[in-house]
Amino acid sequence: MYCDLHTHSTASDGTTAPSDLAALAATCSLGAIALTDHDTTDGLDLCAEACRTAHVRFVPGIEISADPGPPPGADPDSPVRRGTLHILGLFVRGDDPHLGAVQQRMRAARDCRNPAIIDKLVELGVTIEYEEVLELARIEGTAILGRPHIAQVLVRKGYVKSVQDAFHRYLGQGAAAYVRRDRLPAAEAIEAVHHAGGLAVLAHPVQLGCRDEQQLTHAVRRLTDLGLDGVETRHSDHTRADTLRFEDLASRFDLLTSGGSDFHGSRKPVELGSQKVPFEVYERLAEEATRRR
Repeated sequence: MYCDLHTHSTASDGTTAPSDLAALAATCSLGAIALTDHDTTDGLDLCAEACRTAHVRFVPGIEISADPGPPPGADPDSPVRRGTLHILGLFVRGDDPHLGAVQQRMRAARDCRNPAIIDKLVELGVTIEYEEVLELARIEGTAILGRPHIAQVLVRKGYVKSVQDAFHRYLGQGAAAYVRRDRLPAAEAIEAVHHAGGLAVLAHPVQLGCRDEQQLTHAVRRLTDLGLDGVETRHSDHTRADTLRFEDLASRFDLLTSGGSDFHGSRKPVELGSQKVPFEVYERLAEEATRRR
């Protein structure tokens, strides 16, 4: 039996409703799933209820967008960031007020950033209106609006060939219409997860943007010093070699391991349960979460 401890729903930027994830998990022979929507716990109650009906173990979670900091050697105040730092919160209390405040802050940051991106695109001669992006999100039923929606509108209007092209030309870091978004300091992200009774896990470490093993080790050591509990060793962006080195890294720092597909429904070519994460991974995490309460 397997588990999938990294999934997204329409509560953030996925295309599958929280209430539909459980049935899908059952068809994939998954014994447990975690719902880890971006910066929100809004879908947890619906998914939990559906999991009870489907006899699938449920892990209430969240994926918090944290600040990875500037590249090594860069000015601390530099707007350039070296990669992506996401902290998974597993076994969190969705109604925790401290975690709720974090969600409000992240939502406000997105609400400021999206119109700013549109303004930059218009300045570049790209005819796009914010209402078009809102309408796309409404049709898809996604609750959180972000750059992927803007990218899709650019594709539909013929300005780019693909979503990847949109990020390369306009939306990615360093691109013409990029706008940096406020992200939570790593220490605050980990603290918020712990305040909500959860385990703080480094998501997809391959996306950290570390150039070599020394930088990766330094990054994980810093996060461990801040209270990190685990590392997501299995992920759709990881090769088998990546998984092995991240498992070795977790062992060296005495960290728990987790794994998941990062399922987003039809938005990404990633199948639920595709990482074949052993059910024992869920059991070890659940045992540790229970022990800490």
